[in-house]
Amino acid sequence: MSVYDRFNRLLQGRAPVPQANIMRPYQTPQGMTPPMALPRPTPPQSPMMANQQLSPLMQEVVRRAQASRMTPRAGQVGLPTPATAAAGQPAPEMTFGQKLMQPRTQGMLGAAAAGFEASGYQDRPVSLGQVLGRMGTAGMKAYTAAEDRQTKLAASLAAAQRQKRLDEEKAAYDAEMLRLKRIEVGGASGKEAFGNEKQLRGEFDKQAKNFDEALLGFEKVQKAAMAETATGATDIALIFGYMKVIDPTSVVREGEFATAEEAGGVGAKIRNTYNKLVKGERLTQEVRDQFVQAARSQFQPYLEMQKGIENRYTNLSEAYDLDPTKVVMSRLPKIGTLANPYTSFATKADAEAANLPKGTYVMIDNQTFIED
Repeated sequence: MSVYDRFNRLLQGRAPVPQANIMRPYQTPQGMTPPMALPRPTPPQSPMMANQQLSPLMQEVVRRAQASRMTPRAGQVGLPTPATAAAGQPAPEMTFGQKLMQPRTQGMLGAAAAGFEASGYQDRPVSLGQVLGRMGTAGMKAYTAAEDRQTKLAASLAAAQRQKRLDEEKAAYDAEMLRLKRIEVGGASGKEAFGNEKQLRGEFDKQAKNFDEALLGFEKVQKAAMAETATGATDIALIFGYMKVIDPTSVVREGEFATAEEAGGVGAKIRNTYNKLVKGERLTQEVRDQFVQAARSQFQPYLEMQKGIENRYTNLSEAYDLDPTKVVMSRLPKIGTLANPYTSFATKADAEAANLPKGTYVMIDNQTFIED
């Protein structure tokens, strides 16, 4: 058994008490007990009685040594408590350094060091009580110092956490105040915000007007091409829609003759073809297919241009702290619409197996179908 364990058991009242080998008082052959005979050894006392006979200082040392490890002080890493054990959350295992810096360990080491020092060579006799007294004083001093260090460490950690929380709250507050200030400076509040959004939305609508006309013309071409039976009316609608895709600013009325002034940027060949259809002529299927393919190619640049316009006005709205959803009303056709049909299916059976919603448009082999 080490000196540390012996001292620990002695403080807790569990160390064996040395007893004399005399089991009964010495008596003369005549049965008389001389006055100088040694008395019968008294039985060992209980830890509680032994503590009562110790000095107040040693009683405090024993009391702290017998304190439960199940309730560590602030900043200490203790053993699992019944609550943590029931929740399946055992306390983390302490390292050797953590165990060494515990107040209990520091107190025991301080007392042991004082005991070693007092047990060495002395120029005058030293009693056991003096040794224990020095050990108790040194142990209490080391215990108190370690306890103070842990208390200061716990207070420092708590202060750091509070400061971190305050810094986060201040950062959030500053960000909110900056946002409100930007809104106030930009005038984007209440009626002014509504007015700014309305003005910017009007500019966006003007920029998107050509795309709206081109999209309407392209849908006319698509619907005319999907007609089960081609007629003069479907041919007129197809060429009229194609002219709108080429030049959305043209003012030609469907079904009426087109002049060069009304058709704008539409070429003479296309305009003459349209006028022949108004007179009653018909298109061949080959020519119809050529116009449909050409309409798709002509519409693609408008689609890319509209994407750029919507991105630009969205960024402007955010820069002035306006609501982009109240400024940019997207015109981009969604997947499955007539202007943007599904193109990922190889056959009609594949499209039917996908269970697409009713009214969804699908393109297969350059032909457009609608799910019904």
